[in-house]
Amino acid sequence: AVQPQQPAGMQSSLLRQNLGAIGRPGFHSHTLFTAPPLRSASRSTTKPKALPEPALLAIGAAAIAGISGIVWSMRGAGEEQEQEEQQDYSSVSPSASRPLPRENATLVLGASGRVGRRVVQRLIKGGHTVVAASTSAEATEKLLTGDGMGLQAGRQTEGDGILFFETADMRSVDSLSKPQLWKGVTQVINVVGGKAGMKPDGQFGYFDGLGPDAVEAAGMANLMSVLPQVFPKRDSTEFKTVLPMGSAEEVAVWERMDDVIMGGNSSSAMAPAPDQGPYISRWQGTLVLEGGGFCGQRTKPLVQGDWSAYDGVAMRVFGDGQIYKFNIKTVDQLDSPESTYQTTFDTTEGQWEDVFLPWHNFVPVKRAQSDPEGLPIDPSKLAKFGLVHSRFEFNKMPNPKYREGAFELLINGGIRAFKAVRPQIIQLSSACVEVNAIVGDDAEKRKLSVPIVQLNPGGLLNHKYSAECAARTSGYPYVVIRSAGMIDSTEGSPFLFDMQQGDRITGVMSRDDTADVIVAAALTPETVGKTFEVRRSEYIDGKGKAMTPANYNHAFLSLALDRHRWRVGLRPFPRYVDPPKPVDAQEKEKIVENIADIRRQRGEVVTKDDSGEREGATFIPPTAEADKEVVGAGAR
Repeated sequence: AVQPQQPAGMQSSLLRQNLGAIGRPGFHSHTLFTAPPLRSASRSTTKPKALPEPALLAIGAAAIAGISGIVWSMRGAGEEQEQEEQQDYSSVSPSASRPLPRENATLVLGASGRVGRRVVQRLIKGGHTVVAASTSAEATEKLLTGDGMGLQAGRQTEGDGILFFETADMRSVDSLSKPQLWKGVTQVINVVGGKAGMKPDGQFGYFDGLGPDAVEAAGMANLMSVLPQVFPKRDSTEFKTVLPMGSAEEVAVWERMDDVIMGGNSSSAMAPAPDQGPYISRWQGTLVLEGGGFCGQRTKPLVQGDWSAYDGVAMRVFGDGQIYKFNIKTVDQLDSPESTYQTTFDTTEGQWEDVFLPWHNFVPVKRAQSDPEGLPIDPSKLAKFGLVHSRFEFNKMPNPKYREGAFELLINGGIRAFKAVRPQIIQLSSACVEVNAIVGDDAEKRKLSVPIVQLNPGGLLNHKYSAECAARTSGYPYVVIRSAGMIDSTEGSPFLFDMQQGDRITGVMSRDDTADVIVAAALTPETVGKTFEVRRSEYIDGKGKAMTPANYNHAFLSLALDRHRWRVGLRPFPRYVDPPKPVDAQEKEKIVENIADIRRQRGEVVTKDDSGEREGATFIPPTAEADKEVVGAGAR
């Protein structure tokens, strides 16, 4: 949403505390005020009158003070928070301490494993509240607070991260059903994997009761059976009104910015539209090409606030089939009239529809040209809004949908900030699970497939596929991440990552790489409802470069929704099949040696002890050090 510039000294500690509360992942209950959801678009070809929105009107009236513009007072739930924080605790016993807040927390299942520990560390460093769970809370705490992790139980000495420890066993419904485990949890990251190592008989394999069948396939089924009772679903977009535009006072914040400022003849005006409803405004005018070719409206400077907890701005509009522009100016641009951030939006003639403009859609623009050196928009510094109707899009390229002459745009409910749905279930899986399911029990096809599909130790790929199918059919917002073969080495880092769909790639990921992708996917709405594979980029220009937020955003946006796979040329997900018959010892030895050859070709040092199976797409046994860890069913 947009935050107007605030005069020096006006931003109170209350505002900072309130906005700090809404900056946390999964923010819901601390919404300053929640406007009615944007309604679905009407198919009517007439201009229907808006339904009454008394809550919005009351909020708008309370929020507005008319002094050469609008000054917004952001109080609401933040005021309650400040009052609570200012309570007198002088009568409390010195030995008593206030309990740490446990809200908007991320539950990490399998937190003691090698991937799990890295995920927890990254979330905590990012200022999140984390519940780290495995079969032994004590052992997990020992691992995560040990040397090198830089973590401690409770609130961290640096940053806002808060860390809790719980015991949870994927093999036990009773263990997963404990209310304490789910206290304050809004998101679950499942990185639980089977526990493998040297067994008492001297053979390498999964320990009894800790294989992928028990902790991944059956474990995920157990988890799905308890979620409806302990884990509220959060699958609706949140809104907060930023700029109501119904009354004359509210619309007065807008001022004309047509091409007459440069000698043109276009003209436009913003005004309330009481004939359409009490919360509707009308922007209309005439576009004249000679002398300029644009009409515009912009707001006076608004009081600055931090809107980074939201994902963008939204409007409900009744349009005329033309393409319009939406501008945002930040505080840093107020003294630079030639600079702004700009995006475009389509309208459908004769139809109400919802327009969502995520922050990442806004392009830095300078002197009417896109600025390749411009920084991404900072939602904590938003100062002005603008609307533009122009014959051009970006860089003087023609607007493909504009008409000279009269235009009209209705806006219902003003401008709102929106927070899109995040994945509530983040499931770590493996590349090649689809390939394995398609091969099924065809022994000849299996022999021709990649080594991990030939080997498929303990039915690993079948059980991982079963677990991810459970996530996709859970009814919760989800994302499934299929990592390529995981290794501990970070040699050669950083790397760019390839993200694809359809299970058509193999490769390698370090566990640090995988943890980075998991956290990035968990924190963005762009991954909801998607399943994808990821590996280190194998292109020469992908080495030595770190993934940036823009890289992640571009990669996630390019992925298709699972329910749209066949619309983008991907096959539907195959049905689940039971694990094939295990390969015999002689065949296993050949496959293992083949894997070792592949690793040698990649320049890896392969010893006799680690030349065999590898986790994920090429699975390696744990190191001796990892075997000593008390990680229960959480090892990955």
